[in-house]
Amino acid sequence: MEKYSIDATANTPTIKFDLTKGELNISGRSIPENSIEFYNPLFEALDKYLADPNPKNATTLNIQLEYYNSSSSACLLSVFKKLEKFNTGVGSEN
Repeated sequence: MEKYSIDATANTPTIKFDLTKGELNISGRSIPENSIEFYNPLFEALDKYLADPNPKNATTLNIQLEYYNSSSSACLLSVFKKLEKFNTGVGSEN
C-alpha cells in the first residue's frame, strides 16, 4: 500500500496519506458517529508507515479541520502521540 485515502462526507474528513512521500493530510469536518471505527484504518496505515518510513522524505502532517468533536480530538491526539513517539525515538533501540 503506497496511498491511503478516504473521501469526505458531511460528517467525516478527507484523509489522504501518501506513504511513499510521508505526507498525511486531514481536512474538512470530523464528527463521525464512531470516531474510533472511522480513524482505526488510518491508525493501521500510520503504524505500517512508521515501521518503515521513507528516509529520504520528512514526515509531514497537515490538518485543516473546520470543526471536530471531542471523540475526533481524542483520535487526533492518538495520531500526534504516534508521530511524537516516532520522532523522539521512544521505544526504539537508537
